[in-house]
Amino acid sequence: MIIMGNTMKAGTYTDFFFLAIALIIYIYSIRTAMTGRRINLRKLATIEAIPEAVARAAEMGAPIHYSTAAAGTHTSDAAMTIAGLAILGEVARQCGKFGVPLRYSCNISYLIPVGQDLIKQGYTDGGRPEMYNDDMVVYTTEQQRAFMSSVSGYLMREKPAVNMIFGATYWETTVVLGAGAVAGCMQMAGVPRLYYMPIAVTTCDYTLIGEELYAAAAYVENVPHEMATIQAQDWLKAIMIVILILGTIASSIGSDIISKFLGW
Repeated sequence: MIIMGNTMKAGTYTDFFFLAIALIIYIYSIRTAMTGRRINLRKLATIEAIPEAVARAAEMGAPIHYSTAAAGTHTSDAAMTIAGLAILGEVARQCGKFGVPLRYSCNISYLIPVGQDLIKQGYTDGGRPEMYNDDMVVYTTEQQRAFMSSVSGYLMREKPAVNMIFGATYWETTVVLGAGAVAGCMQMAGVPRLYYMPIAVTTCDYTLIGEELYAAAAYVENVPHEMATIQAQDWLKAIMIVILILGTIASSIGSDIISKFLGW
């Protein structure tokens, strides 16, 4: 009991220590970014390929289909959906630049005005405000199967040049990307869930995997404090990797100093 109590006490102190380190790193990164320091994130091939995809649509004279999947911002999926909406704004801007029509399919009613505002602003920034109309946002029922049927039917009938799905992807990932593949679309996806990544990788030309979705949202918006949080996460990951390496080395030579420090 004494040993267990000491271990729990050490683990509690370690938790507070790492929490303090994380707060310091986040605060430092955000404050320095807000003072004008440039933060460079590595280029993401999927985001860099958006102009190429829109240009392809322009050459084909075909529209682009976009979806943030069957999720909203009122659950734990909020961060994924918001990231997908951020990328939607960039896609709309490129569509305005190249004069390409865009369709955004959503099954959450309160995302209708959000999508309309993002697309309208995107076309305005792209220099083609006259191309925008409210019908670019298409609402389906919130029932997942109906959403998948609506999107699949559109893809098979209209055969858009590009099919994109970025957000809190569930079962619709398989159905929507499968329909897009059959329709011959160029496909791009941002899939944060592990069990749908194989589907996205095998059916898409470009894919954002896991946390790349959040990094991509910060990348396209280019807001200093958002990019700073991505940088802070990378620093924390680097610290954890160093601790794991030190723990492995210590364990291999018979020392448990790292385990005791962490309270494991």
